[in-house]
Amino acid sequence: MSIPDTLAIDGGEPAVTIDEPEGWQRPVEAEKRAVLDLLEEGAISGAGRGFPLEFEERFREFSGAEYCLTVDHGSTAIESAFYAVGVGPGDEVITPTVGYIGAYAGALHLGARPVFCEIDPRTLLPDPEDVERRITDRTAAIAITHWNGRVCDMDAFGDLSEEYDVPIVEDAAHAHASTWDGAHIGSVGDIACYSLQGVAPHGKPLAGGEGGIVTTNDREYYERQLSYCHLHRSGLNDELTLDPYEKLDWEALGLKYRAHPLALAIADVELDSMRYRARRRIAYRDELFRGLEDLPDVRPVWPYGKSETDGLYGGLKIVLDPDELGVSPERFVEVLAAEGAPVRGPGFSYMEHRRTVFEEGYDLWGKGRSPIQGEFCGLPPYEGYEEGDFPVSEDLDRRVLTVSSYIEPEDGFVDQFVHAFEKVVERVRR
Repeated sequence: MSIPDTLAIDGGEPAVTIDEPEGWQRPVEAEKRAVLDLLEEGAISGAGRGFPLEFEERFREFSGAEYCLTVDHGSTAIESAFYAVGVGPGDEVITPTVGYIGAYAGALHLGARPVFCEIDPRTLLPDPEDVERRITDRTAAIAITHWNGRVCDMDAFGDLSEEYDVPIVEDAAHAHASTWDGAHIGSVGDIACYSLQGVAPHGKPLAGGEGGIVTTNDREYYERQLSYCHLHRSGLNDELTLDPYEKLDWEALGLKYRAHPLALAIADVELDSMRYRARRRIAYRDELFRGLEDLPDVRPVWPYGKSETDGLYGGLKIVLDPDELGVSPERFVEVLAAEGAPVRGPGFSYMEHRRTVFEEGYDLWGKGRSPIQGEFCGLPPYEGYEEGDFPVSEDLDRRVLTVSSYIEPEDGFVDQFVHAFEKVVERVRR
């Protein structure tokens, strides 16, 4: 490695001079036409017919799943999935502490206790071995999150599901275009849940403002979801064919979590380019990581070999070895950011066991009725969490960086980005 230029933080020229690297433009005019068509038709409410049903069928075919249902948010998609697999009061649901509250909040509000687990330090995804250690006779579901589009080890989790007869609920909010062993994740596991939050290209991989999708191959799960949250869906009683759901009237269980057609219209436009955008993000990751992988004490985080998808939402991950670098991760990020590099950290966005409600417990419904305070519906007394309970995840939280992901980066941007890392690594290690 050559002697670097003077660091920008010391008055040198920044390595990255391209301020707006993203060249891809979202198809705003196509989105306008799609929304306007529904407005002119007056088709801006309802489910089970017309455009909302067409969208469900299109995503069902895209995913390869047997069944597809749209809802109003990704979090309600996951809540309906927990209901579908039978999570209820007194149950436990295992989920990673490097996660997100929306991935398990639905189970909590159904009366189940979240049980946090460690992540695999290689991929930063839920560790199947640690999950297995936490399974009890109260475990009603394992809730995993495909962070940034990186798919969890579906082979290992499939084996756990079969061995312990515990369903896997997948938070696929970042993973609409992700695959495992060549198959779309929506058709691989028990039940997968997606978010449509945000606006392309920085929102979820399939963005419509707000909204959610659930896919499954299990008819029982599909009908339980329909009965739970699709009040006034057209043709609902024709779709409810299994006992006891077929006995319900046309208002089923009374919740209306259905998606807004205008959100689905925007998402439908974005679906046209989703595979292209995913391929381009992967190509960008590969080029960037190849440029960084020979740098000492800087480890790009690759996904499992059976899933190449990554960086579809929330960026790419890099883990530092600060002891060898001789500088704190905080200082490393400060110096790197001064070079113009789009980097955040150190740290994960979320560490769930550190939330006050899980450290101290919380009386969820009042009057001492809560799965995370005291005893509840056969659950043992809640003990809470404290620092040190998850040493692997906590150590990585001090060392992980997030770098931005792009679809069509400007020419020369990757070279500048890599040069910024080279400058900083060589200077701080001297």
